[in-house]
This record gives sequence, structure tokens and C-alpha cells, in this order.
Amino acid sequence: MTETGVEVTGPHRVDASHPGLADGLAGLWERVTAAGGAVGFSPTDPADRLRAAAAALVEEVQAERAHLITIGRQDVLLGIGVLRQRQLPVRTHTGELAWLAVDPALQRQGWGKRLLDAVLVQARAIGLEKLDLVTRSGHDLERFYEANGWVERGRWPGAVRVATGDDRDEIWFTRDV
Repeated sequence: MTETGVEVTGPHRVDASHPGLADGLAGLWERVTAAGGAVGFSPTDPADRLRAAAAALVEEVQAERAHLITIGRQDVLLGIGVLRQRQLPVRTHTGELAWLAVDPALQRQGWGKRLLDAVLVQARAIGLEKLDLVTRSGHDLERFYEANGWVERGRWPGAVRVATGDDRDEIWFTRDV
């Protein structure tokens, strides 16, 4: 429950787009980014850049190139997990956790783990055996992923430039499904 008395629901798998999905994704990314979250954007990115990325993700979901798992409250998108299956014939048994994001107001309440677990269920359902993800340092995400069965495989120092003078390591994780 929240202070408004309206429950957060999910995780839910999104099989078809609906009006407002791209705006909901862009809004979630904007809130997470403004709070310093690691979702691939910088606080200086214009809203239209986030909206374009959200529209592209919606197209991927509609074309079944990406699997979207969500949590929300009424019409407000509050968290996502995005899974992509690899397309090369020798890699179709593998996939990528492309995004895992939870609204700052819900962080440290277990929603990230619930979304992550739902992504793993979806990965098994589509026959994936191995997953990978890339994140950045500076948010203690290493501990979160390691506690949930992911293994750090490598780092690229300074590969993520959050802002001038704020470079972070890119970290690669894998796990068996």
C-alpha cells in the first residue's frame, strides 16, 4: 500500500502496447534518472530523447523483439524489467536483461527483486538458458545483482560518462537461468 491507499500491482507481462505506454516509460526513466539512477540516461538529456527511446522500446515489444514486465499503480508505471532474446543462431539460447528500473519512491521495498524474478520466469518460459546485463558502478548495484545470483564477469573503467568529470565503470554480469 501507499500513502494514497492505492496498491502497487504487478509484476505484469505486457503483451500489447496501450495508449500512454511510451509516455509512462519516459516518465519512469526521467524520475529514476533525476534521482541518480542507472538507466542509461543523463539528467541533462532532453525529454524528447527519453520519449524517443521509450517509443523504440514499445515498437520492440509490439514486434516481440523485447519482453516487458511492469509494476504500477492505476495508470502510473512504477517499474520495468526488459528482456531481449539474442537473435544470432548460435546465441538464441541467451538473452539480455536490457533494463531494470524502479521508481525512486518504491526503491528498497523489494520491487526490483520482484521484477528481476519475473524476468527470470519469462526467460525460462521462452527457453533461455543464460542471461547477461550491463550496469554501471556507483550505485551498489553489484551487491544487488550478486545477491540475486548474477556473477560479475568484467569491468570497463570509465566507460560510462554520467557528466563531465563523473565517469563510472561499466560492469558486465551473467547468470544461468
